[in-house]
Amino acid sequence: MMFVSEVRQIALSLPGTEEVTHWGKPSFRINNKIFIVIQSDMKTITVKTTKEEREMYTTTDPKTFIIPESFKNMNYMHINLETASKDEVKKLIRSAWGIVAPKKMVKIFFER
Repeated sequence: MMFVSEVRQIALSLPGTEEVTHWGKPSFRINNKIFIVIQSDMKTITVKTTKEEREMYTTTDPKTFIIPESFKNMNYMHINLETASKDEVKKLIRSAWGIVAPKKMVKIFFER
């Protein structure tokens, strides 16, 4: 199980990340592009993904990785923090950041 405080710590450790309220919920952005939203239940986060990544996770473990009806046409998925592994969540947060961050920054960050 992972806690929201850990999600926040990981997200804010990524270069250029800012925490901004989005519809009353904490969101994490780079250059005003959202890559994570903490949901009101404080047990679920929404992360930016690729279509392929989203398909793989939601097919493999549909109780932990969920596509909300309103996100069917967007590359985001919910992650249940109570059932997801910490390593998987950390990997997905970093991946979500890498999708929206400037490519030059991503290259420098992941090469270090």
